[in-house]
Amino acid sequence: MKNKLIKIPLFIAACVFFISACSKDPISDLSTEESLVYYTNRDKAANFQQYKTFSVSDSILVVQNNRSGYALTNFDRDLLSGLIDNMKELGYTYVGPNDKPDIGLTASYISNTYLNVASIPISSYWGGYPGYGGYGYGYPSYYQYYQTQESYWLVSMLDFKNADTTNKKFPVVWNAQIKGRDIENPQLVDTMVNSLFTQSPYLKLQ
Repeated sequence: MKNKLIKIPLFIAACVFFISACSKDPISDLSTEESLVYYTNRDKAANFQQYKTFSVSDSILVVQNNRSGYALTNFDRDLLSGLIDNMKELGYTYVGPNDKPDIGLTASYISNTYLNVASIPISSYWGGYPGYGGYGYGYPSYYQYYQTQESYWLVSMLDFKNADTTNKKFPVVWNAQIKGRDIENPQLVDTMVNSLFTQSPYLKLQ
């Protein structure tokens, strides 16, 4: 049996090669800083003008696959210092945790690894077998296992002034997440922290 070959004009082949070689991957071509994504959210019922003083936790809560603990690396210190500096610039007064602050800021590093399972069927793209019209190729489905990891920074602002004394909880009036590549890079810590507050102008005291 002879193989059927499809001839592609040289000009078209050259164009396809040129486009493939010159096109950019919009994700992989991002710089580390450009890959950073910031999410901020607030309690729309909260009146931030009522808060005057704040405190910041003295360490970072680290959560990894349902395990948690506290850490204080040089990077962590820089991040916490950045929170203090930004809050001061917004008009808040920094006090110690025992001085009854109106609000408190905490920072957490969360890193979880997930094992995923995907069922991948093989389609009958290549058509039927000669002499058996309407029949496709009956490949069985197979399963592929793959691992994904999600890491991000989480900053939360707790309302100490209006604590829920009945349920013994502090309302979260603002939180922010930082995601992207290399989010533990010391050279990016100022950029990351500053961006959270730039994106939240409603926190500024009048």
